[in-house]
Amino acid sequence: PLRRAIQSAMIAFPTHTALVSLDNTPWVCNPLLMEQANGHKSEYVSSPQQLEETFPGVNFELLEQMLGGEDVNTLNMKEKVPLFESKIDLMRRSDQFLQWIKERPERVIVVSSQATWLHSFCEFSLQYEPENKGREMFKKGEMRSVGIKFD
Repeated sequence: PLRRAIQSAMIAFPTHTALVSLDNTPWVCNPLLMEQANGHKSEYVSSPQQLEETFPGVNFELLEQMLGGEDVNTLNMKEKVPLFESKIDLMRRSDQFLQWIKERPERVIVVSSQATWLHSFCEFSLQYEPENKGREMFKKGEMRSVGIKFD
């Protein structure tokens, strides 16, 4: 997971990639943004080392922390990386991500993920309800700007 999201972000922001950003913009892979697990092979977790080779300059420390040093092949068969995930678990992850954003020092953050996760984040965590509700709230490769004000 997250491989396609990182690829999409790199396509969307070619002059601000992890290696060539003029502003030293941090690129952080946050495992809370993984797609909702539905048991598909594409949802199996790649090792941080494999991802670092593919995406140099992206920080995979949070993924390493989530994996806890365990072998990815073993983890893909355990509950730590579930093959199936409930909507409640997905909403819990999107809430945890909102808390993570709140603690970040940056004022502008780009989030790249999969449509189901983004839908959960916007509708449940942010209580943001755009006109086009439903599964197709986000189209492939679509960008949106959303302002969040924390108390």
